[in-house]
Amino acid sequence: MRVPAILLTGIVLSGCVSSREPPSQPVPPANLGSTQAAPPVPPVALPPGYTRHITYRDGRFTLPDGSTVPADPNGGFTISTGAYIPPDGAGGIILPNGARCISDSARGYFCP
Repeated sequence: MRVPAILLTGIVLSGCVSSREPPSQPVPPANLGSTQAAPPVPPVALPPGYTRHITYRDGRFTLPDGSTVPADPNGGFTISTGAYIPPDGAGGIILPNGARCISDSARGYFCP
């Protein structure tokens, strides 16, 4: 009877022994308490014939009117009218009015 009791006590006590790894230090959230504004984004030169720019950042597209819409996993998005704008397979998108927007090489689009 003493052997199982000794083994059980040994197992329980082994769980109380600390490992040799140092305790992990908490990481504060980014910009905690920062009052600095984000650096301004330089304006992008639009290609000739293109007057509007749809930008992409953090999983969202910002449309030329300033509204933002979430990107879907395929790279398209749904606008406020409910129309879905899918990628066209050639690096751009086709808007509901038939206009083709081209890639800005940063996951956004230049539109006529």
